[in-house]
Amino acid sequence: MPTSRLHGHLGFAVLIVLMLGVFMSTSRSAPSHPVIALFTDYGWEDPYVAQLKGSILTIDPNARLIDLTHTVTPFNITEGAYLLDQSAQEFPAGTIFVAVVDPQVGTDRDPVLIQTGKDKFYVGPDNGLFTNIIDREGFSKAWKLDKPAFFRSGTASHTFHGRDIFGPVAAYLASGTAPEKLGTPLTAKSLTLLPVKDPSLAGGVISVQVMHIDRYGNVILNLHSDGDLAPKLKEGNLVKISVGKENYSAPLVKTYDDVAKGRLILLYSSSGLLEIAMNQGSAAKELHVQPGTVIFLKP
Repeated sequence: MPTSRLHGHLGFAVLIVLMLGVFMSTSRSAPSHPVIALFTDYGWEDPYVAQLKGSILTIDPNARLIDLTHTVTPFNITEGAYLLDQSAQEFPAGTIFVAVVDPQVGTDRDPVLIQTGKDKFYVGPDNGLFTNIIDREGFSKAWKLDKPAFFRSGTASHTFHGRDIFGPVAAYLASGTAPEKLGTPLTAKSLTLLPVKDPSLAGGVISVQVMHIDRYGNVILNLHSDGDLAPKLKEGNLVKISVGKENYSAPLVKTYDDVAKGRLILLYSSSGLLEIAMNQGSAAKELHVQPGTVIFLKP
């Protein structure tokens, strides 16, 4: 091959390598568009989720939207607070959560933006929905959303703040608007928090509360494997379960298949919370419980 042609090929190759290097360097240094994660009790049958997404995309066409869930039990703020906290744990700093379980929509409860100690952002109603989040991630800053310039174009409705306020605010935040511009500062003490109901021990009996019932009928309780009362329950031992006047018994095991099909068990889930389950069955139907039900456990 002639020397001039060889030099030409080498020069072209070097140019390609340099261009790739610049591209990769730029790609690594450029900030990624933050994810907007949607969490509501809107369900899938109605147009509400679509309208929420549309209000975000109208403002920020490059928005990265994902659905956490839209099937929280309608109006159940306590269940919503638990599910939101469980859903948000694995997401990175900078994620923006639009969370709406809002039976008081249109009343004097405030629309808020909260920045936690984990540097995540939560947009939604100030009704206790963010209680578990603040407890786990810590509080950094908060703002009352009172700047209509950052709402959906037109007059905000009294019944759909998800579409008209929360979604648009999240879109502006994701597209680079500083949170300080979106509202008036609030203190941690001014936020509404749900009363914390911890497990308790009296007379050798542990009182727990149902936090959530998942689609398998597993009854998830507010007793964590790292909690002070967890050592009272020993793996392999039977536990008496009392719900109202009804009594049941179940062993504490490691996996669902440690007992025969249709038998009740207790185990710690992947989140570390104690749950009452049934191998290939619904413990919730067997026990006739729902979120908020108090259950007594006696080792």
